[in-house]
Amino acid sequence: MYGFSRGTQATLSVAQPLLGALLADPDPPPGRLALCLVACVAGYFAVFAANDLIDARLDRERFACLRAYEGFDIDGAGGRHPLAQGRLSLAAGVAWVALLGSVSLVLWALLHWVCAVLLVVAALLEALYCVLARVTEWKFLLTGVLVACGGCLGWFAMTPAVDRPVLWLFCVWLAAWEIGGRNIVNDWADVEEDVHLGVRTVPLRHGPRVSAALTFGSLVVTAVAGAGMFLGVWPAHGLLGSAATCAMLALGGWALIAPGLRLLRAPGPEHAMALFNRASLYPAAVLGIVVATLLARHALPA
Repeated sequence: MYGFSRGTQATLSVAQPLLGALLADPDPPPGRLALCLVACVAGYFAVFAANDLIDARLDRERFACLRAYEGFDIDGAGGRHPLAQGRLSLAAGVAWVALLGSVSLVLWALLHWVCAVLLVVAALLEALYCVLARVTEWKFLLTGVLVACGGCLGWFAMTPAVDRPVLWLFCVWLAAWEIGGRNIVNDWADVEEDVHLGVRTVPLRHGPRVSAALTFGSLVVTAVAGAGMFLGVWPAHGLLGSAATCAMLALGGWALIAPGLRLLRAPGPEHAMALFNRASLYPAAVLGIVVATLLARHALPA
C-alpha cells in the first residue's frame, strides 16, 4: 500500500498544504492545524494511489518494456506500481483509494467548503492528466494547476481571503516547482519506455535541449516567486525576516538552480533524476524554514 500511494513522495507533498496553512495564518489553532494534517495525509495518499489505479493498464505495458535504471528514484521508494505488477488486487486498490479519499473529503469539508471543492477539482485534474498521457505533452501544465490546488487546501483551511499577494505567489511558486522540479524531469527518466508506449512527453517530443531550457526556466520562476512570497510574509520582522528569505534563496540554489544548471549544461536522464530527487525535498525544507522562523519569532523578545 505504501508503494501504491508512493508513500515517500506523498508524505513529502503534505508539506505543501501545511505551508499554505502557515502562510495564511502564522498562529493557527492547534486543533485546526492537526485536522488539516490528517486530511493532507489521507488526501495525498489517495491521490497518488488513484494515479496508479487509473494508469494500471498503461503501467502493465510499461513493465513489459522496462528499461534498466541504476540511479535512485525517490518516486519508486516502497515498490513501483504494485497494482500493475500484480502484487496488489484491483479490489484492494479501489477500496484503499475510496477509503482515504472519503476521509480526506469529509475532513476538508469540515474545515471549509472551498477545500472540499479544491480536492474534487484536484482529483478530476489528476484523472484528466492520466487520460491525456498519449494525447499531448502539454498535459504537464495541468500538473502545475493540480499541485497549486493542493497547496491552497491548507490556505483556505485557515482563511477565505483571496486578495493577498502571498496567495498568488504561493500558487505560482508551487506550479513552477512542479513543472520544472518534478514533472518534466521525471518524464525524462521514462523516455525509453514511453517511446514503446506512445506516451507523449516534453523530453520525448521536443528533445533534451528544449526540455532542459523549459525546466530551468521553471526553476528560476520558482526561486523568484519563493523569494517574493517570503518577502510578502515577513516584511515586519526585520532581521528575522531577512534571514528567512536568505535561507529560502540558499535552499533554492541547492535544490533547484545548481542541479538545474548541471542539467542545462549536460541534458540527460542522470542529471534529470538528480534534480528530481533534490527538488522533491524542496517544499518540505521550505516548510522547515517557516516553522523555524515562527518558533524564533515567538522565542525572541518583542
